[in-house]
Amino acid sequence: MTEHFVNKTDTPSAEKDLWQTPQDLFDAINNEFGFDMDICASDGNALCSTFFTEERSALGLQWDMYYRHANCFLNPPYSETQLFMERAAQQAKVNNLTVVALVNANTDTKWFADAVKSANEVRLFTGRIGFVKPNGKKANGNPKGQCLIIWRGNCKTPCQISMVDRNELLSLGAES
Repeated sequence: MTEHFVNKTDTPSAEKDLWQTPQDLFDAINNEFGFDMDICASDGNALCSTFFTEERSALGLQWDMYYRHANCFLNPPYSETQLFMERAAQQAKVNNLTVVALVNANTDTKWFADAVKSANEVRLFTGRIGFVKPNGKKANGNPKGQCLIIWRGNCKTPCQISMVDRNELLSLGAES
């Protein structure tokens, strides 16, 4: 039997899905994409004025219900990454949306492989992202690397993979 390395975390399981994207990172990505909707948010942490919540779930609603050809930001709950990645690929294609997902760069998972097959672009970050805890404080570290997986509607361009320097990207967010 093969053992797998498991990242240890002090985060209570009830809070694992409640971490927020840091504002400076969101601002930097938003400078490029001009997001219309935050696909996974709450009333207290939404990064766009239009957003889906756990109660009004993006897993059951059409993502173009507010905007046609929208640009959507997606930082899915950790426990439902696969479901949201499948939904992102489907909604981007069916509704001709641009979807930018900020996720762990779990290259060893089926959901990651499937997402890359359906996406137009993957941007792997050098350095790790310190997300915002449910209590509003920014975490000092992160045990995993992150990436952006990008679907551009009905674009047929094969997936391009690149590296993005986290510090350079964050400096762009600080300028806005």
